[in-house]
Amino acid sequence: MQNTRPAPVRPRPGPRPVPYSRPRPWLWILILIPLVLVAAVGAVIGLGALFNLTGTNVALAAGERDLVLDISHLTGWIPSYTPNLEGEKVTKTRYIDDSYEIEYVYDIPEDDEAPYLSYTVTFEPSAGDATTTYVSLWGGTKVGFYVFGEVQVDVQEKNDLFRWGDESRLGLLLTDGRPFGNVFVARKGKRVVYLLVSGVYFDDADALTGLLAPYLERLDAFALDG
Repeated sequence: MQNTRPAPVRPRPGPRPVPYSRPRPWLWILILIPLVLVAAVGAVIGLGALFNLTGTNVALAAGERDLVLDISHLTGWIPSYTPNLEGEKVTKTRYIDDSYEIEYVYDIPEDDEAPYLSYTVTFEPSAGDATTTYVSLWGGTKVGFYVFGEVQVDVQEKNDLFRWGDESRLGLLLTDGRPFGNVFVARKGKRVVYLLVSGVYFDDADALTGLLAPYLERLDAFALDG
């Protein structure tokens, strides 16, 4: 594990234009496939936005605050950094299908030395719903980096370093080949865990266990009373 920040990446020039020629019939298929995929992604994003509108902020129940990894724990791996607790935000949101999530975010945009941390625990009505959320979070994170990122971000899977639950995926975030953060998504039964961190990265199994295991053990012991 190391604490690092990505250097600015100079935008690469676009591809050289090619001479125009009339597309052959089979080329229309190749042209339409990405358009259909883009439309499908847009539809999913739109449906997700509509679903998020059904969310209502509610009070945390007993013990729920302790389920989310926070900056005070993360800074155990960044000894030179003193957190500004004004950057913390913890919310619990319940949705129309009776699912709910507890989200912790630490973000100090004006401080270039501050790490970014997002940690979410989602409780779904069924294991099938949890699987859908699990897949969406991993895919949505990669799409988000590609569509909205200011620099090119590559996600290098490192699943051998840490596993949890019924299924999980761990990624090392890189820009210009240099690591700067991690993404972790896991599902166990009807529960889904999501971590996104930048400004510090973990590429060691022992460090990842020390970071995540205490919170995952608490989640295992947590009673689902909503």
